[in-house]
Amino acid sequence: MSNSSLLQSRTILVTGASGGIGASAVTALGDAGATVIAHYSTNLAGAQAAVATVPPGYGVLVGGDLSTAEGARRLWSEVTAEHDADAVVINAGVMDATPLDGADQDWDRGWEHLLAVNVIGGGSLMREAVRYFAQRGSGTVVTISSWAAEQGSRILDSSGYAASKAAIRNLAQTFARHYADQGVRMHIVAPGVVDAGMSVQAHGSGNINAAAQGLAMKRLVAVREVAQLIAFLCTDEAASLTGATIDINGASYIR
Repeated sequence: MSNSSLLQSRTILVTGASGGIGASAVTALGDAGATVIAHYSTNLAGAQAAVATVPPGYGVLVGGDLSTAEGARRLWSEVTAEHDADAVVINAGVMDATPLDGADQDWDRGWEHLLAVNVIGGGSLMREAVRYFAQRGSGTVVTISSWAAEQGSRILDSSGYAASKAAIRNLAQTFARHYADQGVRMHIVAPGVVDAGMSVQAHGSGNINAAAQGLAMKRLVAVREVAQLIAFLCTDEAASLTGATIDINGASYIR
């Protein structure tokens, strides 16, 4: 999809663009001709690096806290005040541990932060985008879920993360069902173990190669592959995929 013009004249917001899937999505969308609004929470340098991969004049930076509903609404208001957004990639998320056998305060802290960012913040941004797109008669939301949302986490202490990703997936499915006839498209991407971002952080740099050997393809999912899928879903070629969850895990989880 590189160097194409499939997304020319489109403006797309990518949340959590400072690294991993988000940063790679910025690059892929820019390569496809889109103007990309790269969101960051605290890592400005990471978002700047992502925008630097986009052709000059096609990358925009925007900061914002997505750990509250009000923060999500504020971000969407700021973006749409300056741009006519055509799509949003809801990628920003956290992967806090929720240790089953740990201290209660650690369990509580993990759950509260996961729900705040992954569900309340992400879900509120999704709601704002869906209403905006319904009013204009077209628009695309790509939500980054996880294979853990489909089967439960293979890492016990990541149970909260899996549950939060299942929640945001279900919300996207509900919006897909009710807004399909208003031009709003909802796509869910469920990556397996990716070679960048939170997957690497969760396993640790020393264990990630060992984790790859336990996968069907004996390798991690390339973050570039996930980004290319996101870019495709933002094109008109993917219209009838609305409501679908697209697995990208190298046959390590098959429905």
